[in-house]
Amino acid sequence: MGPWSATLTSVAAVSALPLFVSLLLAKQETLLRRVLPQMTAFGAGAVFGAAVGHLIPEALAAGQSGRSVTIGVVAGFWLFWLIERLLAGHDHAHAHGIALGAPSAHNSDSSEAECIHLQPTPEHSAAVAKSRALVPMTFLGDAAHNLVDGVLIAAGFLTNSSVGMLTLIAVSLHELPRELGTFSLFVHGGIRPMRAVGYNLLTGILAMVGATITLVIGTRIADFVMYLLPVAAGTYLYIAQVVGRASLHDRHKEPAHWWRLGWAALGAGVMIVVKG
Repeated sequence: MGPWSATLTSVAAVSALPLFVSLLLAKQETLLRRVLPQMTAFGAGAVFGAAVGHLIPEALAAGQSGRSVTIGVVAGFWLFWLIERLLAGHDHAHAHGIALGAPSAHNSDSSEAECIHLQPTPEHSAAVAKSRALVPMTFLGDAAHNLVDGVLIAAGFLTNSSVGMLTLIAVSLHELPRELGTFSLFVHGGIRPMRAVGYNLLTGILAMVGATITLVIGTRIADFVMYLLPVAAGTYLYIAQVVGRASLHDRHKEPAHWWRLGWAALGAGVMIVVKG
Protein backbone atom coordinates (compact mmCIF):
# COMPACT_ATOMS: atom_id res chain seq x y z
CA MET A 1 0.00 0.00 0.00
CA GLY A 2 1.47 3.35 -1.07
CA PRO A 3 1.66 6.52 1.07
CA TRP A 4 -1.48 8.02 -0.49
CA SER A 5 -3.76 5.04 0.04
CA ALA A 6 -2.31 4.23 3.48
CA THR A 7 -2.63 7.83 4.70
CA LEU A 8 -6.16 8.52 3.44
CA THR A 9 -7.44 5.15 4.65
CA SER A 10 -5.87 5.71 8.08
CA VAL A 11 -7.25 9.23 8.48
CA ALA A 12 -10.72 8.08 7.44
CA ALA A 13 -10.62 5.21 9.93
CA VAL A 14 -9.39 7.42 12.78
CA SER A 15 -12.20 9.92 12.14
CA ALA A 16 -14.95 7.35 11.59
CA LEU A 17 -15.00 5.67 15.02
CA PRO A 18 -15.60 8.83 17.10
CA LEU A 19 -18.24 9.95 14.61
CA PHE A 20 -20.02 6.60 14.86
CA VAL A 21 -20.06 6.68 18.67
CA SER A 22 -21.22 10.33 18.70
CA LEU A 23 -24.00 9.43 16.25
CA LEU A 24 -25.20 6.63 18.53
CA LEU A 25 -25.32 9.06 21.46
CA ALA A 26 -27.14 11.67 19.39
CA LYS A 27 -29.82 9.11 18.48
CA GLN A 28 -30.33 8.23 22.17
CA GLU A 29 -31.44 11.64 23.36
CA THR A 30 -32.77 10.44 26.73
CA LEU A 31 -29.48 8.77 27.51
CA LEU A 32 -27.54 11.80 26.28
CA ARG A 33 -29.47 14.15 28.56
CA ARG A 34 -28.76 11.87 31.51
CA VAL A 35 -25.02 11.56 30.94
CA LEU A 36 -24.30 15.03 29.50
CA PRO A 37 -23.12 16.62 32.78
CA GLN A 38 -20.59 13.83 33.24
CA MET A 39 -19.60 13.92 29.56
CA THR A 40 -19.13 17.69 29.68
CA ALA A 41 -16.85 17.40 32.70
CA PHE A 42 -15.00 14.57 30.94
CA GLY A 43 -14.69 16.76 27.84
CA ALA A 44 -13.20 19.62 29.83
CA GLY A 45 -10.66 17.23 31.31
CA ALA A 46 -9.96 15.66 27.92
CA VAL A 47 -9.10 18.94 26.20
CA PHE A 48 -6.92 19.88 29.18
CA GLY A 49 -5.15 16.53 28.90
CA ALA A 50 -4.78 16.98 25.14
CA ALA A 51 -3.05 20.31 25.73
CA VAL A 52 -0.59 19.22 28.42
CA GLY A 53 -0.19 15.59 27.33
CA HIS A 54 -0.03 15.96 23.55
CA LEU A 55 0.18 19.40 22.01
CA ILE A 56 2.79 21.04 24.26
CA PRO A 57 5.11 17.98 24.40
CA GLU A 58 4.79 17.50 20.63
CA ALA A 59 5.74 21.13 20.01
CA LEU A 60 8.81 20.79 22.24
CA ALA A 61 9.76 17.46 20.62
CA ALA A 62 9.54 19.13 17.20
CA GLY A 63 12.34 21.49 18.22
CA GLN A 64 10.45 24.59 19.34
CA SER A 65 12.03 26.43 22.24
CA GLY A 66 10.32 26.62 25.60
CA ARG A 67 9.94 30.37 25.12
CA SER A 68 8.30 29.94 21.70
CA VAL A 69 5.89 27.33 23.03
CA THR A 70 5.00 29.51 26.02
CA ILE A 71 4.29 32.49 23.79
CA GLY A 72 2.08 30.35 21.55
CA VAL A 73 0.11 28.92 24.49
CA VAL A 74 -0.42 32.36 26.02
CA ALA A 75 -1.42 33.79 22.64
CA GLY A 76 -3.99 31.02 22.09
CA PHE A 77 -5.38 31.43 25.61
CA TRP A 78 -5.84 35.19 25.41
CA LEU A 79 -7.08 35.09 21.82
CA PHE A 80 -9.94 32.84 22.91
CA TRP A 81 -10.54 35.00 25.98
CA LEU A 82 -11.10 37.89 23.56
CA ILE A 83 -13.33 35.79 21.30
CA GLU A 84 -15.44 34.72 24.27
CA ARG A 85 -15.87 38.31 25.45
CA LEU A 86 -16.92 39.44 21.98
CA LEU A 87 -19.41 36.59 21.58
CA ALA A 88 -20.78 36.75 25.12
CA GLY A 89 -21.39 40.47 24.77
CA HIS A 90 -24.02 39.79 22.11
CA ASP A 91 -25.95 37.15 24.08
CA HIS A 92 -29.38 37.46 25.68
CA ALA A 93 -30.81 36.58 29.07
CA HIS A 94 -32.33 33.27 28.01
CA ALA A 95 -31.23 29.73 28.62
CA HIS A 96 -31.20 27.31 25.73
CA GLY A 97 -31.90 23.64 26.35
CA ILE A 98 -31.97 21.84 29.67
CA ALA A 99 -29.40 22.23 32.43
CA LEU A 100 -25.88 22.02 31.05
CA GLY A 101 -27.18 22.60 27.54
CA ALA A 102 -28.76 19.42 26.23
CA PRO A 103 -31.17 20.75 23.58
CA SER A 104 -33.92 18.78 21.97
CA ALA A 105 -33.00 17.06 18.73
CA HIS A 106 -36.44 17.85 17.34
CA ASN A 107 -36.25 21.64 17.37
CA SER A 108 -36.18 23.63 14.16
CA ASP A 109 -32.98 24.88 12.61
CA SER A 110 -33.96 28.46 13.31
CA SER A 111 -33.58 27.84 17.01
CA GLU A 112 -30.65 25.71 18.12
CA ALA A 113 -32.43 24.76 21.32
CA GLU A 114 -35.73 25.16 23.04
CA CYS A 115 -35.80 28.55 24.79
CA ILE A 116 -36.69 28.11 28.45
CA HIS A 117 -37.28 31.38 30.25
CA LEU A 118 -35.55 31.54 33.59
CA GLN A 119 -34.88 34.39 35.96
CA PRO A 120 -32.83 36.86 33.89
CA THR A 121 -30.26 37.45 36.61
CA PRO A 122 -26.82 38.76 35.66
CA GLU A 123 -25.27 35.51 36.88
CA HIS A 124 -27.62 33.41 34.76
CA SER A 125 -27.07 35.58 31.68
CA ALA A 126 -23.30 35.28 32.07
CA ALA A 127 -23.49 31.49 32.43
CA VAL A 128 -25.62 31.16 29.30
CA ALA A 129 -23.30 33.46 27.36
CA LYS A 130 -20.28 31.40 28.35
CA SER A 131 -21.95 28.16 27.29
CA ARG A 132 -22.92 29.52 23.87
CA ALA A 133 -19.53 31.15 23.30
CA LEU A 134 -18.00 27.74 23.96
CA VAL A 135 -19.21 26.38 20.61
CA PRO A 136 -17.02 28.40 18.19
CA MET A 137 -14.05 28.12 20.55
CA THR A 138 -14.37 24.33 20.70
CA PHE A 139 -14.85 24.13 16.94
CA LEU A 140 -11.71 26.15 16.19
CA GLY A 141 -9.62 24.26 18.73
CA ASP A 142 -10.80 20.88 17.44
CA ALA A 143 -10.28 21.96 13.83
CA ALA A 144 -6.68 22.99 14.50
CA HIS A 145 -5.96 19.74 16.33
CA ASN A 146 -7.45 17.57 13.57
CA LEU A 147 -5.54 19.48 10.90
CA VAL A 148 -2.30 18.76 12.75
CA ASP A 149 -3.23 15.09 13.22
CA GLY A 150 -3.79 14.68 9.47
CA VAL A 151 -0.44 16.30 8.70
CA LEU A 152 1.38 14.07 11.19
CA ILE A 153 -0.16 10.86 9.86
CA ALA A 154 0.70 11.78 6.27
CA ALA A 155 4.23 12.82 7.21
CA GLY A 156 4.68 9.50 8.98
CA PHE A 157 3.65 7.43 5.97
CA LEU A 158 5.78 9.58 3.66
CA THR A 159 8.76 8.72 5.84
CA ASN A 160 8.07 4.98 5.84
CA SER A 161 5.22 2.63 6.63
CA SER A 162 6.51 1.78 10.12
CA VAL A 163 6.64 5.41 11.19
CA GLY A 164 3.21 5.93 9.65
CA MET A 165 1.70 3.05 11.61
CA LEU A 166 3.24 4.27 14.88
CA THR A 167 1.84 7.75 14.25
CA LEU A 168 -1.55 6.28 13.40
CA ILE A 169 -1.64 4.29 16.65
CA ALA A 170 -0.63 7.33 18.70
CA VAL A 171 -3.34 9.49 17.11
CA SER A 172 -5.99 6.77 17.34
CA LEU A 173 -5.49 6.26 21.06
CA HIS A 174 -6.42 9.82 21.94
CA GLU A 175 -8.87 10.57 19.12
CA LEU A 176 -11.94 8.79 20.52
CA PRO A 177 -11.95 10.34 24.03
CA ARG A 178 -11.07 13.77 22.66
CA GLU A 179 -13.76 13.79 19.98
CA LEU A 180 -16.40 12.52 22.41
CA GLY A 181 -15.32 15.32 24.70
CA THR A 182 -15.73 17.96 22.00
CA PHE A 183 -19.11 16.48 21.03
CA SER A 184 -20.33 16.92 24.61
CA LEU A 185 -18.95 20.47 24.71
CA PHE A 186 -20.89 21.33 21.54
CA VAL A 187 -24.12 20.01 23.07
CA HIS A 188 -23.34 21.78 26.34
CA GLY A 189 -23.08 24.99 24.33
CA GLY A 190 -26.65 24.60 23.06
CA ILE A 191 -26.11 22.76 19.77
CA ARG A 192 -28.61 20.04 18.87
CA PRO A 193 -27.01 16.58 19.17
CA MET A 194 -27.28 15.70 15.48
CA ARG A 195 -25.82 19.04 14.49
CA ALA A 196 -23.00 18.49 16.99
CA VAL A 197 -22.20 15.28 15.08
CA GLY A 198 -22.06 17.38 11.93
CA TYR A 199 -19.64 19.80 13.56
CA ASN A 200 -17.38 16.90 14.50
CA LEU A 201 -17.61 15.69 10.91
CA LEU A 202 -16.51 19.10 9.61
CA THR A 203 -13.51 19.25 11.92
CA GLY A 204 -12.69 15.66 10.96
CA ILE A 205 -12.61 16.66 7.30
CA LEU A 206 -9.78 19.03 8.15
CA ALA A 207 -7.66 16.03 9.12
CA MET A 208 -8.14 14.77 5.56
CA VAL A 209 -7.29 18.25 4.22
CA GLY A 210 -4.09 18.38 6.26
CA ALA A 211 -3.13 14.90 5.12
CA THR A 212 -3.78 15.69 1.45
CA ILE A 213 -1.76 18.92 1.57
CA THR A 214 1.13 17.05 3.14
CA LEU A 215 0.99 14.31 0.52
CA VAL A 216 1.07 16.91 -2.26
CA ILE A 217 3.70 19.26 -0.83
CA GLY A 218 5.74 16.82 1.21
CA THR A 219 6.87 16.69 4.83
CA ARG A 220 8.03 20.34 4.75
CA ILE A 221 4.49 21.39 5.65
CA ALA A 222 4.76 19.48 8.92
CA ASP A 223 7.43 21.89 10.18
CA PHE A 224 5.11 24.83 9.58
CA VAL A 225 2.04 23.19 11.08
CA MET A 226 3.93 22.36 14.25
CA TYR A 227 3.79 26.05 15.15
CA LEU A 228 0.02 25.68 15.48
CA LEU A 229 0.44 23.21 18.35
CA PRO A 230 1.10 25.71 21.17
CA VAL A 231 -1.73 27.98 19.99
CA ALA A 232 -4.12 25.00 19.89
CA ALA A 233 -2.93 24.05 23.39
CA GLY A 234 -3.76 27.55 24.63
CA THR A 235 -7.26 27.31 23.18
CA TYR A 236 -7.83 23.96 24.87
CA LEU A 237 -6.59 25.28 28.22
CA TYR A 238 -9.01 28.19 27.95
CA ILE A 239 -11.92 25.91 27.04
CA ALA A 240 -11.09 23.64 29.98
CA GLN A 241 -11.09 26.46 32.50
CA VAL A 242 -14.33 27.94 31.14
CA VAL A 243 -16.20 24.64 31.41
CA GLY A 244 -14.58 23.67 34.68
CA ARG A 245 -15.36 26.96 36.34
CA ALA A 246 -18.96 26.98 35.09
CA SER A 247 -19.80 23.41 36.08
CA LEU A 248 -17.76 23.02 39.26
CA HIS A 249 -17.53 26.44 40.91
CA ASP A 250 -19.37 27.05 44.19
CA ARG A 251 -20.92 23.56 44.26
CA HIS A 252 -18.66 21.90 46.79
CA LYS A 253 -21.53 20.86 49.04
CA GLU A 254 -23.33 18.98 46.28
CA PRO A 255 -22.41 15.29 45.77
CA ALA A 256 -22.74 15.81 42.00
CA HIS A 257 -19.89 18.32 42.18
CA TRP A 258 -17.44 15.65 43.24
CA TRP A 259 -18.71 13.26 40.56
CA ARG A 260 -18.15 15.91 37.89
CA LEU A 261 -14.71 16.65 39.29
CA GLY A 262 -13.92 12.94 39.08
CA TRP A 263 -15.08 12.78 35.46
CA ALA A 264 -12.92 15.80 34.60
CA ALA A 265 -9.92 14.12 36.23
CA LEU A 266 -10.68 10.92 34.31
CA GLY A 267 -10.81 12.80 31.01
CA ALA A 268 -7.46 14.47 31.68
CA GLY A 269 -5.93 11.21 32.89
CA VAL A 270 -7.04 9.22 29.86
CA MET A 271 -5.58 11.78 27.46
CA ILE A 272 -2.27 11.98 29.31
CA VAL A 273 -1.91 8.20 29.71
CA VAL A 274 -2.61 7.49 26.02
CA LYS A 275 -0.14 10.09 24.79
CA GLY A 276 1.35 7.41 22.55
